[in-house]
Amino acid sequence: MTSPLPTTLPHAFREAIAKRLPDARFGEPLAEHTTFKIGGPADVYAELRTEAEMADAVRIADEYGVPLTVVGYGSNLLVLDSGVRGLVLRLKGDFERLGTGSGTLLEAGAGVRLPKLIAWAGERGLGGSENLVGVPGTLGGSLVMNAGTREGEVGDIVREVRVLDRKTLRVVVLSPRELKFSYRASALDDRLVVGALLELKAGRRDDIITRIREFQQKRLATQPVHTHNVGSTFKNPPGQFVGRLIERAGLKGLRVGDARVSPVHANFIENMGSAKACDVLGIVTAVREKIRSEFGVELELEMRIVGEA
Repeated sequence: MTSPLPTTLPHAFREAIAKRLPDARFGEPLAEHTTFKIGGPADVYAELRTEAEMADAVRIADEYGVPLTVVGYGSNLLVLDSGVRGLVLRLKGDFERLGTGSGTLLEAGAGVRLPKLIAWAGERGLGGSENLVGVPGTLGGSLVMNAGTREGEVGDIVREVRVLDRKTLRVVVLSPRELKFSYRASALDDRLVVGALLELKAGRRDDIITRIREFQQKRLATQPVHTHNVGSTFKNPPGQFVGRLIERAGLKGLRVGDARVSPVHANFIENMGSAKACDVLGIVTAVREKIRSEFGVELELEMRIVGEA
């Protein structure tokens, strides 16, 4: 059951969205759409299935000055307790398509999850992305933050990225040089990613599948895979591993409300059942202050925060 339409949204906007996206939900709890299982409601939540729907959603939001947020799989996202104003989008349908191009090229929509993409490619003898199998999010979100592991980043395998231009409502293609990939960053902030062309490597199917399983086992052994979390909370400072700093500071297991620093990996914060965003932020503040005082290091967030406090 959905909540009534928020009165702060223009009536004409509400009518336009309901007409073009009849499955849109109003007052939708975003805790249901993030791996943290935390967060207040979206004014409007819609799942887009085609590029035409994306263009329409953008056009309507911009016409009425309504904020627009794309949440992807919600695996790197802390939604604040008062929720997110405006229109919140998730990409499904056509955005989850996978296909092969010429040679070792792979075409993928922004909504496909990386583990699925990597397994799909491996079954077809396309390797080079195995190290990313532990990144749970969608390709779109992974491209925006240049997600990765110690063994490499998604930007390493990108040939081009397709985005929707908000002014022309046409899809344009960006090259790696334009994307400016760096550690957990890219030039894709505030861009609407539609899909990408990835350049992989030919290999033996069985060898690729074996490497995928090895990376999966490593993740299972070193990360709290079976709890509600968003992966790494903080970026690694230059030349250091933040999880080790947090552990050295004696903060493993630190708890605020129903949120805690994972005893498995100190750079993960877990929702133990009914944590609020304010609990997570309490841990973030405590960890930052302790690491600053103990080691003189300023920690930057890797997880993304959206919504109203």
